Amino acid sequence: MLTTTLRSLWSHKLRLVATCIAVVLGVAFMAATLVLNSTLTRVFEDLFSDLGEGIDAVVRGPELFETDFGDPVRDLLPDTVVDKVRQVPGVAAAEGSVFGYDLTLLDAKGDAIGGSGPPTIVGSWNENPTLNSYRVFEGRAPVGADEVIIDLGGARKAGFEIGDQITLITPSGPEQFGLVGVSKFGEADSAAGSIFIGTTLETAQRLQGKQGKVDQIEVLADEGTTPEQLVSALDAAKVAPKADVKTGQELTDESTAQMKEAFGFFTTALLVFAYVALFVGWFIISNTFSILVAQRTRELALLRAIGASRLQVLGSVILEAVIIGVVSAVIGVGMGVALAGAAFWGLNALGVEIPQTTLVVAPATVVQAGLAGLVVTTVAALMPAVRATRVPPLAAMRDVAIDRSNRSRLRAGAGLVLLVLAGLLIRPALDGDLPSADLPPVGVGMGMLMLGVIVLGPVTARALAGATGSWLPRVKGITGTLA
Repeated sequence: MLTTTLRSLWSHKLRLVATCIAVVLGVAFMAATLVLNSTLTRVFEDLFSDLGEGIDAVVRGPELFETDFGDPVRDLLPDTVVDKVRQVPGVAAAEGSVFGYDLTLLDAKGDAIGGSGPPTIVGSWNENPTLNSYRVFEGRAPVGADEVIIDLGGARKAGFEIGDQITLITPSGPEQFGLVGVSKFGEADSAAGSIFIGTTLETAQRLQGKQGKVDQIEVLADEGTTPEQLVSALDAAKVAPKADVKTGQELTDESTAQMKEAFGFFTTALLVFAYVALFVGWFIISNTFSILVAQRTRELALLRAIGASRLQVLGSVILEAVIIGVVSAVIGVGMGVALAGAAFWGLNALGVEIPQTTLVVAPATVVQAGLAGLVVTTVAALMPAVRATRVPPLAAMRDVAIDRSNRSRLRAGAGLVLLVLAGLLIRPALDGDLPSADLPPVGVGMGMLMLGVIVLGPVTARALAGATGSWLPRVKGITGTLA
């Protein structure tokens, strides 16, 4: 039986390739999603590791409200809180900082930079290098009200060199600044493609309309004081009403999570394609094996006639599905890695420069995506395989394939149940505007509606064909009758 199955599979190579394609697409999208997630996680963990490395604690205002995109909106802190923080036992240094995203930078040609891509960040330059996530790469830090420093990635995009005059579009109009230095974000040219422009604290406060205020305060602990002890001391000192105090590591984790969420639409899109492709793959494979079993009725009956048991026939069909699943999984994982690489290329093309280009292909990714392809293929072939065991030896005498799927009461019942459940889930969407929280059940209902139509297809096909084609003989004569 093993030899017979392998020979049958090899003799129908085109059928093998066509069936594999359906699974390969689903596995590829799933593998790409997992590789993309793993790589982005590694990128942002490495990228923001320096963000909290020199900062033992950060003091921020209370959260006012959450937004759909970006950081939650927080209340500002009076800059007098900086002096209060410096007086807390265990504090070695503290710096207040201001930043914002609503100013526009003009490049060397006078064109605006940014748009819908990575933001332009205008913020204060911390004088204490330990508390500064950016470091001077060339030139020097700004000390005058009309001086700025820009990150290396931004300088390259805009075509700036040290000594140039740069223009910022502010609410009060264009303002000119002298470029005195170029910075780097840790070892990266920029923070995930954004452009950072550093100014003195007073200039940043004026540009952002935050005179006398700071967004947050970065704190360095005395030797012998742990970040956790420092946070406890700052909380106990009540330096500001409802102040939010975190360790540098907590700030790093929060920033990493926010950046991953910002790029989540890429992984979500790939995940949706993966589920759709796997579903379509399951549907195609199930139909393919149903057709194969119908076409191989005589062959399977001959095997039964010469002594093959039902279990051997079942194993033959399942083995064919497993081989297809394994081949598809291997090809799909390879394509998924290539697709993830293409996604990073697309990010760079959009101006989102990812510092790390090496893809992270974890063993769990290979196993998970590979198993998905294997399981989908095997499960899709299971029912056709069971039907194959019911082929009687006498069927070897027939010259035609027989499909009895339209007589299945179980199929009809299952299809009706799916349609009823789908209707219940979809109905809220027909009453008017639907909250975003209620969209997932509607999506599930749409999927069940599609599945219900597929399940009922063979049951209703004869009746629908008769109803839609009953007028053809009267119009087209014998041609209509044949149709």
